[in-house]
Amino acid sequence: MATALISGVALTACSPSSSTPTSTTKAKTAKAPNTVVAKAEVVDGVPLVPITAAQRMDCEQFADQLKRPVPCPGLLPDPIPVSPTSSAASCLGEGGEDGCGPATIQLDGGVFWLQQSNFQVPYGYVGVTFQQYSGKVVPMTSISGGPLGHFVFMTGTDLQSIMGNEGGRAVLPVPSYCRPMKLQKTTPVHGSVATVYQCSDSSNFGEIETILGHDVLVWNDSGITCEVSFHGHSQVNVNLDIAVADATELVSPTKR
Repeated sequence: MATALISGVALTACSPSSSTPTSTTKAKTAKAPNTVVAKAEVVDGVPLVPITAAQRMDCEQFADQLKRPVPCPGLLPDPIPVSPTSSAASCLGEGGEDGCGPATIQLDGGVFWLQQSNFQVPYGYVGVTFQQYSGKVVPMTSISGGPLGHFVFMTGTDLQSIMGNEGGRAVLPVPSYCRPMKLQKTTPVHGSVATVYQCSDSSNFGEIETILGHDVLVWNDSGITCEVSFHGHSQVNVNLDIAVADATELVSPTKR
């Protein structure tokens, strides 16, 4: 599989889907440079909703930890509703592809790490199609029986610490199983040229596996590396990457 460069030349892609963006609601209103107020948006049938106040507080906590402004996602995929008393409730709060409900957030040293699965997608969406358990390939669907989506947002000053290494060589900003894609035109994110990568379904020993099979968009925001990614290789997921990246904002520390 390959990876994509938002500063490149045309999307040479590799995904089963090749649709163009069909956003129904514009996502942001500028307040100040690199600061946005996100509004709900639908991209190619996938709804994106503003982060909650609690999730924004996690961004502020990370900014306090680093003592500097940090990127925070303004929009996230809309989770499939799950009743806490239903049989599916066991996935609430879980991370990775098996989780459901609101996104899980982890602050790991110099890294802000957000994951979300089982969000609302249209029929035919290209997401997680299988997992391997004990050497067996198991088909995957969402808790509602449709396609299963998996979204990851990472930012920080120490992404290298979780990316692993390849033969002792540090791997940045993505693992070696990801390769840049070519896009038809340059697409800046908050004035920074971004790169899109396509990641394969297998990794090398010692490398992070969270973004296996993902289309990943990487850019630099005020000196901090940011990554957004959706599982599955399609133009839809590249469009989603761009929409989520475009709706990020810098959140300042609350502690002075």
